[in-house]
Amino acid sequence: MPASAAAIQLRESDAAGTRACATSGDTWQSTILDHMADRKDEWIKRIVPGRSFMDVGGLWGTTNEKITAALNAGATRATMADIAPLDHALWNDFDRHCASVGINNYAKARLDITAPGPAAATLQHDVIHCSGIIYHLPDPYTILANLRQLTKEQLILTSMVVPECIKNKIGTLNFPADHAAFVPSLTDATRKIVAEHFRAANISVGGITQPMEEPWLWPDGKPNFGPWWWLMSPVFLRGMIKVAGLKVEDECWSWEGLSYSFLLHV
Repeated sequence: MPASAAAIQLRESDAAGTRACATSGDTWQSTILDHMADRKDEWIKRIVPGRSFMDVGGLWGTTNEKITAALNAGATRATMADIAPLDHALWNDFDRHCASVGINNYAKARLDITAPGPAAATLQHDVIHCSGIIYHLPDPYTILANLRQLTKEQLILTSMVVPECIKNKIGTLNFPADHAAFVPSLTDATRKIVAEHFRAANISVGGITQPMEEPWLWPDGKPNFGPWWWLMSPVFLRGMIKVAGLKVEDECWSWEGLSYSFLLHV
C-alpha cells in the first residue's frame, strides 16, 4: 500500500478508535493497537538510507535515541542535538550507549529547539526525529515551526497524547480537534478526571497525578521544560502540524497507545 494511502486508512481507523470515550479500568488502547503498532524504526529503515539524519532532544533516557537506528539503516551522517551542555553527564551516557552497540561515527550539537537562532542554518538535515519534547514546552507551535526549519525533507514527530474522549468514574472529558488543555491552568475537576486516566495507565505526571516538585518558571523567568505543559489528542496535534506547513505521510500509535507518532514531509 502506498504511504499516502496508509496514512488515510490510519486516520480513518484512528477516528473510529478514539471517537468513543476511553474508559479507565479498561484498556482503552485495545481498539486501536491491534492494527497500529509503532512503526518509527520501519520509517527510519525506509527513508534514511543515503540521507542525513538528526535526533533532536534524544539524550534523556538514552535508549530512546534514534541515532544508532539511523546509522544502521544507512544514514550518510547523523547528529544528536540536545539542549544539554556538551560537558553534561547525559552526553557521556549517550556515548557509552552508542559504543556498546558499535556506533561511534556521529556528530554532537547543543541546540535549544525553542530558539535555534543561527544554528538552524548549519543544523539542517534531510530527516529529523523529535520525540517526547513538544508537550514539555509552553509554546508547542513554535517548536513545530522550528523543527520544520531544520527539516530538509522529512520529520518524525512523537508526543505523549490523550484520547479524544476520556471517561472514568470521576467524569468525562473531550479533546477534539479544536481543544487542548493547558496543564498549569487545569481546574480541580478536570485534573481529577485526567489523573484517574493516567493512574489507570500507571503514569505519574507532575501537576496532575502528584504535586509539582518544581515551579513552572525558574527564578530567571525561563520556563521549566520538565513538566507536561499540554494535554493534546492526536487530532489536535494533526491540526497544528497542518498550520506549520507540514504534510502527514503516515502516522501510528506508540508506547502501548499512550503516545502518537507522525511521519511528515515539508
